[in-house]
This record gives sequence, structure tokens and C-alpha cells, in this order.
Amino acid sequence: MTGLVFLHGWGFGPEAWSPWADAFPERPVALLDAGYYGPERYALPPCPDGWIGIGHSLGFARLLAMDIPWRGLLGFGGFLRFCAPEPTCCGVPHTTVDAMIDRLEGDPTDVLRRFLRRCGMNGMSPRQPTAEGLSRLRRDLLFLRGPGLSAPAGPPPTLLIHAADDRIVPLSLAEETCAALKGARLATLERGGHALPFLHMGPCLSMCREFLHGLP
Repeated sequence: MTGLVFLHGWGFGPEAWSPWADAFPERPVALLDAGYYGPERYALPPCPDGWIGIGHSLGFARLLAMDIPWRGLLGFGGFLRFCAPEPTCCGVPHTTVDAMIDRLEGDPTDVLRRFLRRCGMNGMSPRQPTAEGLSRLRRDLLFLRGPGLSAPAGPPPTLLIHAADDRIVPLSLAEETCAALKGARLATLERGGHALPFLHMGPCLSMCREFLHGLP
């Protein structure tokens, strides 16, 4: 059976996807780790039937950029480009990311706490990043500040699920990404915030299962 690869976004860890992994006991599952709070983990074990990638935020962009013949991709709060290249373009202002970079070295816990609050996870206490993890958090903020990714010529079947009230990734970025990825579909929920798959797992899981069942 096709396996599922989960990858979290900036500031999160692989444990965010644990309830999702538990929801698919019949499938091979791999939880990748960007290495903010421990070692990086991107290697995938063999899966004869191939892999389907499920990513949150930056995790979706990372999965899309991997040299893996995905059977399908599903992104929550996903994007190709995060910051607005020009003031008139959609996206997050560079100054927002610059402020996070400036504060990260001095008080990473406060930066992460503010970020999680904006994600909608008000009761979640941030974890303490490792020294290497702090460097990776900064590196990935610099990536988010950059031009982002170009859409691949032949993307796999892709479903984007986005909350209209996402305070981190504007809906306009998801719409832009959907238009850039040939054949992609965008499903929008009115409420859910940036932590949509973790705070509203039920409806997200239903849409995910429907997407998986429709894949060739």
C-alpha cells in the first residue's frame, strides 16, 4: 500500500503529526524532522508502492522540492512563495520575517511563543530548540524571506487545504500556489487558523481520505 510521509512546518516538530500517523495504521508512515529540536531526519525507507507527501506550511514546500516521485501531495497552509516580492503583490512583508530573525538569537522562546499564538495554538508552550536547531530556524526564516520555489513542470496530483482566517499564510498565497501547480485543487475552510490540521483534524482527515481514495 502507498505510504504517507508527513513533514511539519517552521517552529513545529514531527510529533505534531503523531495523531495523523495513528489514523492510518494500515499504511507505511514516515515522520520527517526539520531538526529544530533534535537531529534532522529526511531519509525515507523503501516503500514498493511509493509515497504520498503530506506537509504543513514550509513542510509542503520542502516535500514539493524533494527529488521523490510522489504519488500525490497534500498541503495544509501551503505555499511556493512566502514573502511578497513587491508591496503590491500578495504575501507576507519582508519586515515581518526580518523582525523574527532579529529577535530569534536573543529570545527564541519568545519568538516561538508569539508564532504559535498567531497559529492559533494559544495554550501550547514552545519547546527549547537545540543550538543546531536554532541555526536551522534562522536558515529557514531566510529561505522564507527569499524568492521561494518555482512550480515543477509536472507536479503530482495535489490538494491544498487552507483556512480563510490563517494569520500566517494568507489565502491569496494558497490561491497563487494552486494556480501555479497544474491540476492542483484548493479546498478552503472558513475557520481553522494556520494550525488547521492539528486543531481541526476531523474535517481535514475526511478531506485527506477522500483525496487518497481518488488517487490512481
